[in-house]
Amino acid sequence: MGILNDCRAKKKIRAALLILWAFAVVSGILVFVGERYSAWRRGDDSRQASEVAVGAPVSGDAAPLPPGWRMTPSPKPAPPTERAEPDTARHGTFLVIDKSSYSLVLYKDGKAVKKYRIAVGRNTGDKARVGDMRTPEGEFPIVQIQKASSWTHDFGDGKGQVKGAYGPYFIRLGTPGWSGIGIHGTHAPGSIGTNVTEGCIRLNNRDLLELRGMVGVGDRVVIRN
Repeated sequence: MGILNDCRAKKKIRAALLILWAFAVVSGILVFVGERYSAWRRGDDSRQASEVAVGAPVSGDAAPLPPGWRMTPSPKPAPPTERAEPDTARHGTFLVIDKSSYSLVLYKDGKAVKKYRIAVGRNTGDKARVGDMRTPEGEFPIVQIQKASSWTHDFGDGKGQVKGAYGPYFIRLGTPGWSGIGIHGTHAPGSIGTNVTEGCIRLNNRDLLELRGMVGVGDRVVIRN
């Protein structure tokens, strides 16, 4: 009987050890599977973040994010710097030409007394070379006022010389480095309020006639963008 009992005890021990071993194996498998699943989820989250960065306008043209990085909103852009205004408190007569608003304002002793609609250079920005179709920016004096009723100009549109292209007067400006820049009239009043000239400032003829009676040689002209 003693031997039989010993055999039964050993079988129970082996069965218990087998159960413990099986439990350990299953536990290990479960832990491994759990870790792999967590890693897969982290990788999926990173892929989703990258896809959002590439495809959606979250903060401009965002680049793909490296795994594990989080997206943060970009700071608001700084407000544009205000451009310097001309000294409108000065005495005498002067003109302020604003190219972006197609306006010419006449000042007398610091007070705006007249405003005219104008046309400016075909291309935007400050003049950089001859023939670039830009109106120069800066402060320039009126150096000459000429009658221009008989003047003609070929605009290169196949129509040849056009009489009256400059209107009744040409108010010539002293623009260092550039010649032939001035304020004049037009044969095409519908062009006022556009970017169309080769660099000069263009007014309707009736406005030019009025302006001619209020300015003279030596008066200053401020041209800004």
